[in-house]
Amino acid sequence: MAESEKVITAVMRATGESYDKVATFTDVVHETVDECLTDDISVVAPPLVIGRLGCPVLDRLLLRLGGGRWQLPESVDVTEAELAETLMLPIETIARYPLIGRFGLLARCMDRLMIDDEDAERYLRILDAWLALFAPDVRGRPAPYQVWGLPKRETFEGWLLGRLDILHQLGFAVRLANEEMDGVRGQQHMYVDGRRADLLLRFTRDCEKGAADDWLVVETKTTAVGIGALDQLALSVDWLRAEARPGAVQGMLIADGLSLEVERGLRERSFHYQSMTALGYRRWVRMHSPLQIEPTRDATSISYAQNLSVGTLAAALR
Repeated sequence: MAESEKVITAVMRATGESYDKVATFTDVVHETVDECLTDDISVVAPPLVIGRLGCPVLDRLLLRLGGGRWQLPESVDVTEAELAETLMLPIETIARYPLIGRFGLLARCMDRLMIDDEDAERYLRILDAWLALFAPDVRGRPAPYQVWGLPKRETFEGWLLGRLDILHQLGFAVRLANEEMDGVRGQQHMYVDGRRADLLLRFTRDCEKGAADDWLVVETKTTAVGIGALDQLALSVDWLRAEARPGAVQGMLIADGLSLEVERGLRERSFHYQSMTALGYRRWVRMHSPLQIEPTRDATSISYAQNLSVGTLAAALR
């Protein structure tokens, strides 16, 4: 996956930098923004402002802009305490719904590419030129932002099952269930109503997230998801509990982003959640696949967050 020639050419013209430098850096910038958005971090780097609808932190920021007496700071990359004071929100809310600005994006990209600090201003100019491409048109409509897609679900599940140590490091000492040891298939176990579980994992010992012989029902989605994904996971957990097998049954949703409604529902049901970004899958895909991937969507999929059309934003930035 790579930025388009059109984007690279525009940034080269704006900065005078070489093709290789611009292509490499803008690829990483785009990947970094994708990783933030799909890990539920709002990006506030005008004119690129993207976040989930209903996010209390982003909503408060835009509300203050709408008042006309407040302007965006140079960057939202400040401490949680400073941002909480600025937006007059509890620090717990700021921590739960993080923001990242242009300096935060720059720092992540420089770390990933191992760029020396003395070159920060040079790469900030490249970043700003890339961000400028998302400026509103003459009617005030912002340029769209496209999140690069991921391969189909089966590809991810194969990747995860070959790397269960990732879950072990997160406190889930699990293995794939199997018919010989557990009496069930670990992949696509069929319940009595005909529906299937994506993955059934079994805890091998007492650990942070469960006890030996407990179950972990995993629902996997390679797109951003809405409430339908939570419903599927909840039904799968309930059906496995109804089978009355030894051990407690827990649920985990793995997806490429989720709505606030799903986030709240997961907390209410005490289900676990991991994003594709947090597990390292997005980074792995970008390192191993140069192809443009069309996301495999289903009835639970929702659109990724888009660049916001906020009339007051442009005025605040003058």
